[in-house]
Formats: sequence, structure tokens, C-alpha cells
Amino acid sequence: MRHIPWHLIILSALAVFVIAGLSPKVALGAPDRCRAVADNTVSPPLNLAPMTLRILQSIIVPVAATDGLTHLAYAGQVTNLQPAAIEIVSVDPVDPLKGFAVTGQSKQLDVTGAPITGRVKLFNPPPADGSQTDPGQQYFSKVPGGGSGIMFFDVTYKNAGEIPRLLSHRITVKSTDTGVTTVGTTDPVQVTCAPPVTLRPPLVGHGWWDGNGCCALVNAHRSATLPINGDIRVPEQFAIDYVQVDAQGRCCAGPPRDLKSWPFFGAPILSAAAGKVVEVAIDEPEQVPGEPLVGVTVNNAAGNHIIEDIGDGKYILYAHLRRGSIPSSIKAGTLLQSGQQIGELGNTGSSTAPHLHFQVMDRPSALNATGLPFVFDTQTVEGHVRETAAEAEKTYESGRALSVETAKAEVRRLQMPAEGQVFGYNLQ
Repeated sequence: MRHIPWHLIILSALAVFVIAGLSPKVALGAPDRCRAVADNTVSPPLNLAPMTLRILQSIIVPVAATDGLTHLAYAGQVTNLQPAAIEIVSVDPVDPLKGFAVTGQSKQLDVTGAPITGRVKLFNPPPADGSQTDPGQQYFSKVPGGGSGIMFFDVTYKNAGEIPRLLSHRITVKSTDTGVTTVGTTDPVQVTCAPPVTLRPPLVGHGWWDGNGCCALVNAHRSATLPINGDIRVPEQFAIDYVQVDAQGRCCAGPPRDLKSWPFFGAPILSAAAGKVVEVAIDEPEQVPGEPLVGVTVNNAAGNHIIEDIGDGKYILYAHLRRGSIPSSIKAGTLLQSGQQIGELGNTGSSTAPHLHFQVMDRPSALNATGLPFVFDTQTVEGHVRETAAEAEKTYESGRALSVETAKAEVRRLQMPAEGQVFGYNLQ
């Protein structure tokens, strides 16, 4: 929402300094359960199965969110290695240290709210032989012979003490050719006990709606599995598109295609942590809301932006900033202080309406990176949007009012903003 997914731009285009004393705050130390475990000591028994599952990151980072759950959110590449199609019966996250017992609640939805747990977004269109029940859908339980795609996971816990140190997956599939059912278990990946980075919110005021955030839905950010430099990257899996809703749940005080109608266009953007600037772009023009994007490429999709090195191998991207709003004093190498104004909210680059695209990643690149979770030191939950993500985007950008269910303001600390909620930031 509010930007064209960068993977579409990429596909069309195809025709560390750790600053002493400046690192962001980190949540308190990990409990005893977080002692390192070598994943090769608890591998499952050797098994052969026609479907492979390769998790697209080497380490999974749990993060507590404002929905009251702790999330393990990640994606994996699925491949059917046999000639005949297979039907996925189930893919269950399991804990290797507890006898490969099922762990957490694995539930994933698309932007309409439809369940897609254990389904695959195929790289190629489904076969036209009737083997798929609904060729119009995007996620499938059947994978054609030699087919491949992406499966998304959101494994949640109400009790953080139940989070495993290692995570494997038990895969059950049935051959559509022979009817034979096969069960296999993957080698584990590590679930780190290092906490996500703690940041200061980059915005000020009430009514900031978290669009395209993590984790329950596979939205424009989570679905952005990008073919970058010979591998599949997931840079946006925890990214947020921030827009503001007024008291009536609207975007605008006038015609949505007029930037002057958006009262938060030009809102101040603050540094979320102390750190060093590693990349700045300042000359991209504003896009017209609701109109086709003009001049957007892989290289300028972030529009006017800043990438900040906050230490410990972590970087922040502030994207789509207003042209002319980044101070001339901010250049590569500039040291930023937490809470310093670094620009204004804009509509540059791959942006269909004014918003702040905010993400943390493990490399100083908007796209060639793995997205990392984060938490804010303090934020106020003010309500949530009732519509599904797909409905909300259309309603909001058309200028019509959203149904925002307000609630008694509740201060939350050391949590990641949950998708669809509305927040107040830096209110004191």
C-alpha cells in the first residue's frame, strides 16, 4: 500500500562502522534458554521427500508486537523435485529440541484475510490442466512437477518462554500421480536470542496508521521476495508504510491527487537512533498521488532517502522523503543524533501516495539486504483499522473514510508496531 512493490520494478527492469557511544538501546539480556545450540547436533533422521524448503535467512529473530504476540516471521523457497505434481498436505514448524514436536501457532493470511498457511506463491502460473482448484488465486496447495515458489510463515507465541532455540519444519505431501503420501523433516535453522534493536519512533503526533507492516498478512512488503544479485532477498519483511488518518479516518482535506490535500505531507521525520549516514538521495521529484509512477527504476525506487548505519550490522532506511527536505548538512559520513530531524514525509520514488517507508536491514542497501525486526522504546496504541488490508488501501487512497476502531490510549514499550493498528508517537 502506498507504494508499488519494488519486486515489480525489478522484474520490469530486467527486459561496518560501529560508532562508540552512538549505538541504539538494546533490550535486556537473554535468558538461559538462549545458550547457543549447534543445529547439526539435532538434525532429524535422514529422510527423502520430493519437496524442499529453504528458509531465506540463516537466523530467525523473534519479536514482540503490539498485538500481544511474539512473532517468528520469515519466508522459504519451496521446490518440487519430482516430475509429477504434489499436493501439500501440511507444513508444520517443529522444535528439534523437543522431539520435533509442533511449536507455536502457524497462521498466515493474504491481504483479503483469506488463509494461505502452507500454500505456495508459485514462480510460474499454475498449469491449465485443471489440477488447481482455482486458477485465479495466488497461493496454491499443489506444486507442479519441477515447480517452485515462496511460502510465508508467521509463527506466534503468547508465552515468549516457549519460543524454540532451533526451528525445523515437518512437510507432508501427496503425489498427484501415485497418491503416495510422504513425510519429511528439514534441518533446523537457528532462532536467535539476541533481541531486536530498540529504536525511537521516527514520527510525531497522533493517528499514524501502520500499513503493510508485519506479520499476520502477506502484503506488499512481506511478498517482496526479490531476485537480487543471484539470490532471493527479503529486504522489506518487517518494513512499515506510515500514513496518517484524521479524526474521520480520512487521508485528505481535498482532492486526493493534489499533494496539498494531504495534511501530513511534509511532516517531520526524525532519526530513530544515533548513527552514521551511509547513503543519501535528494533530487527525486514528487509523484502525483493516484497517477502512474513516472521515471521509477530499481536504483531510485526509494525516492529521496537516507540510509543510516546504527551499528552492530544494522541499518535504517527512511524512504520517499519530500524533495528539498533533507538538510544540506546531512551527507554520507554525517553523524546523526537520536530524535534529530532529518527530512520531511514525501511522495518520491515508488510511492502512490505520501508516506514514510521505514525499515531495518542487515546491509546498507534498500533492496540487497535481509529485513530485520525492531521495536520502539515507547508508543501509544490508539486503535485499529477494521477493513481488510486490501479494502483499506482502496478506501483510504480514494479519499473515503476508513472505519477506525478507537480505543483507550495504551502505552506500549519495547514492541514492534502491528500491521493495521493506529499509533501516537513522541507525544511528550
